[in-house]
Amino acid sequence: METVQVDSIATILLQLAAAVLLAAGSWGIARFTKWLGLQNNAQINSAMEAALQKSVTYGLQQAQDTIRQKGWDHIEVKNQALASALPYMTERFTATLKQAGVDVKNEAALKNVVAQALDRAFPAAAAVAAASPATPPATAPNPAHTAELPPPQGVVVTGVSEQL
Repeated sequence: METVQVDSIATILLQLAAAVLLAAGSWGIARFTKWLGLQNNAQINSAMEAALQKSVTYGLQQAQDTIRQKGWDHIEVKNQALASALPYMTERFTATLKQAGVDVKNEAALKNVVAQALDRAFPAAAAVAAASPATPPATAPNPAHTAELPPPQGVVVTGVSEQL
């Protein structure tokens, strides 16, 4: 007759029960923090980056005429876009700013912090907006025919006519 050691089976079952209990506890804590509305730093940073991206994109949409006239790299484009993005960010993303620890009741500090954040986020957000397929081209369109191009300086243009 074989003897079965109950101690080794009990140990394995206890380890398995502990793993299941740990997994259930982790799941429960995650659900509880979500229910309470608590977020970790990575989630707050992600929400803040998304808010900055959306705000700069909004500002660039407001500056489309200036972009067409002066190009993407002109300082007036940046100034006009950030001037439009600042009130958009402070009005639309107040909850995100609160979660990030910005004092939304102190208007001067709020505008200062948001303006600095928008200034830092502008290059990356503008690059994304400029690369969008919905963005108009930065350069003038190519002419349909080379005959529309002005002749280079110092070159005499002669026409060739074909007779049929």
